[in-house]
Amino acid sequence: MKKQIAKFIFLIFMLSGCDFTSGLHKDILKAQDLITKQEFSKAVKVYEDILKTKPSKTIQIKINYQLGEIYSLYLNDSKKALSHLQTIIDASNEPLWQKNAMEKMGAIYFEKYKDYKRAKKAYKSLMDFLPKLERQEFYTFRYALCEFHLKNYSLSDKIFKELTRTSVNHVGVESFYYLGLTKFYLRDWDSAVNFWFEFLKREKRKDKIVQAKFLIANAYESAEKLKEAYNIYYSIIGEYPNPEVIENRLNSLYERRVARKR
Repeated sequence: MKKQIAKFIFLIFMLSGCDFTSGLHKDILKAQDLITKQEFSKAVKVYEDILKTKPSKTIQIKINYQLGEIYSLYLNDSKKALSHLQTIIDASNEPLWQKNAMEKMGAIYFEKYKDYKRAKKAYKSLMDFLPKLERQEFYTFRYALCEFHLKNYSLSDKIFKELTRTSVNHVGVESFYYLGLTKFYLRDWDSAVNFWFEFLKREKRKDKIVQAKFLIANAYESAEKLKEAYNIYYSIIGEYPNPEVIENRLNSLYERRVARKR
């Protein structure tokens, strides 16, 4: 991992046309060496000092991006990472660096902070990027997830449905899952179950399959379809990560079914 980081940094500064005899280049090599040794705190200090000397705009952009990477991935300081990435957005007119910085910011807002409003804004910018970016489906899916988490279900529902029709990869499969979850939250049990069964037809990962079956059983239970719920819960005994939960659900359903017959 550390060799890959060092190689990447070395290559981008080679491309920037740095003077091999300059003090700037020596500082860059020093930062590179520190990253190779995984001394990230010392490396960012060197980079921050370089920025204070006000090197060329191109160098500033690349250093800010590296600082964003290091702070977010290795120093767990997302606030500083966002600050450096925002600097690129504000100062650069280069599409590649605008895109790279916005991707990182979207990921931090979505994954680290669960700030779905800001994440949505970042992914919308990436969706609107011209020419269209290669990861368009991913940005659209993340945008839909933001709407989902913000409880804008009518909007997320529309996007997820479109993705189930147009996507041939995991994005389309995952969209069926979230369509089911949307209907579940809206207490439309039958629709939730239907979408989750469509998900099960396509999903290959065992943990995802087990989780979907658990939710299907939960939806059946909520719809008072106790026999169907019991059968699904029973089918994932030994597979669900918390066996006690399944055991409790089965016991509860058994008691309810017995009570119905009295």
